[in-house]
Amino acid sequence: MTVRTADRTLDIFESFAHRQRPITVSDLARELSLPTSTCFALVRTLVDRGFLYYLRPRGAFYPTRRLSMVADAIAHHDPIAQHVRPLLEALRDATGETVILGKLQGLGVVYLEIIESRHAVRYTMTVGSVRALHASSIGKAIVSAMEDEPRERLLSQLRYPKLTEHTIRSRAQYVKSLEEGLARGYWTNVGESSPDIMGVALPVRIFGDLYGINLVGPQSRFDRNLKSYVDALKATIRKVGAVRTALYDD
Repeated sequence: MTVRTADRTLDIFESFAHRQRPITVSDLARELSLPTSTCFALVRTLVDRGFLYYLRPRGAFYPTRRLSMVADAIAHHDPIAQHVRPLLEALRDATGETVILGKLQGLGVVYLEIIESRHAVRYTMTVGSVRALHASSIGKAIVSAMEDEPRERLLSQLRYPKLTEHTIRSRAQYVKSLEEGLARGYWTNVGESSPDIMGVALPVRIFGDLYGINLVGPQSRFDRNLKSYVDALKATIRKVGAVRTALYDD
């Protein structure tokens, strides 16, 4: 019940982010497929906590700025944002491509930081997105850096649904791709999750846990600039590794 309540609460705020206007309890309940009584109880709790307010009694309601203030306070003291984000921004500026920091989440890769390219044609995604592990350059980099036992345990659970014509579809193909990345010194995703999109990634340890950093964008630009992109990525990984002591101390 607690997990379901948390899930529904997040659904409420994501609904406002999408619709960007006030809504009544009955309309929200229909949108989220919730019993009106359940939706009303959630809204009343959030109103009592100061996260929502009614524009008029029993009318439409909307979030207050309290959620934004809480989020800002959290983000301001995020140790990864403080120490790593400036390095990711520098990598974006050096290459012109979108830079992503991610880590494993179950059988997927969750995006924790995204520094978007300034090119008109670029790869875009939202922080918190979870991508398929078998079709992710970050995923390949992290899996390749894992110890044998946890890697074997993960591979035994991994499935390979088709996302594009180039998606890896079997364990044998996936292991071969991991080994090829190890041999060349970086891991790639060439149109495996999105057509005509390429990513290159490397693993790095932060807080003692494995993360991955990648560059991602149109395959045509990567074909022209691959060596310089990989060199810039490797330099960034070295810099991120150099600040991990500061992260532990914090």
